Order: sequence, then C-alpha cells, then structure tokens
Amino acid sequence: MATQAQSSHHLATARRLLDDVAADNRAKTQVKATAAAAHATLVLAEQVAALRLVIAAEAVERGSLDRSVS
Repeated sequence: MATQAQSSHHLATARRLLDDVAADNRAKTQVKATAAAAHATLVLAEQVAALRLVIAAEAVERGSLDRSVS
C-alpha cells in the first residue's frame, strides 16, 4: 500500500505565524506564539490520525490475506 505525504493548511498557517512572531517583537507576539502552538498541535494530531489510518488499513489487509490463505 502506498502512502502520500500531504502538507496540511494547518502546517502552512503555523509556519506563517512563526515567521510573524520572529518578525514582530511587539505586544501581539504572545498571542501569535500561542496561535502558532495551537496550529502545531493540530498538525501533530492530523499526523497521528493519518498514522492510525495507515495502521488500520494494513491490519485490514493482513486480515484479508490471512483469510484468503486458509
């Protein structure tokens, strides 16, 4: 089974916010840093969910193969 890596819009947003934080040292920096951390958390959650789907699909494939061999 082939998997395809995809960049989510959350990852792009997190990178953009981190760039903004690096360029902006004013009072809004903390808010932007918090938003960037939240987006990074969403990216991680998406990656974990994708991994779980891959593992589940592989388990289903193995189950199908085990049944066809019997």
